[in-house]
Amino acid sequence: MSLEETTDIVALAAKAEADVKQYRLTVVNAGISEPSSTRRLAKEITNKAQAYLEARGKVVIVEMVNLKDMAVDIAKASVTFESSNRLAEAIASITAADGLVVASPIYKASYSGLFKAFWDLVPRDAITNMPLVLAATGGSNRHALVPDVVMRGLFAFFRAVPTATSLMATKEDFDTPELENREERAATELGALMLSGVRHEPVDEPSDHMNW
Repeated sequence: MSLEETTDIVALAAKAEADVKQYRLTVVNAGISEPSSTRRLAKEITNKAQAYLEARGKVVIVEMVNLKDMAVDIAKASVTFESSNRLAEAIASITAADGLVVASPIYKASYSGLFKAFWDLVPRDAITNMPLVLAATGGSNRHALVPDVVMRGLFAFFRAVPTATSLMATKEDFDTPELENREERAATELGALMLSGVRHEPVDEPSDHMNW
């Protein structure tokens, strides 16, 4: 992102602070355990982003999409290409959002199969220009680069706008100042992007655009 583009986003965010608006923040959680550290991480980021927006006089509606609850729906849709009502509502919630927090547990140095199977069902243009935070949980810091190396590539395909700060947390990271500071930074970046209105900026396709 160029300095000029960064300046434009800051200016748009400042202008948005003067306007009262309702914002939709949707969480996509691929955690499967109970309790789920993945869900916890996503919720902590979401709470901080919500607080950032509400401190600026905004109304925030938070919706949680738990992929665990739709695992069978996702599997069926992957082979039949027909979505259940519950799955269709989840995709609609994502498409209608002004910002996302996406979180997955890490298996074999990548996001989970459930997480990938869900995004395989989301239309390519559904989250164009969507501000989002990339978050993951894993058993050790060996997976620290997964959000930036693996997850960021997936959402580049969707032409979404991930925050500069991503997060990967182990069980030992929770309740530490280091993780809380990263959550705060990512949440602030997400809130600023949502206020900038980048989600609703038109995207001009090049004349030679090909649907790869």
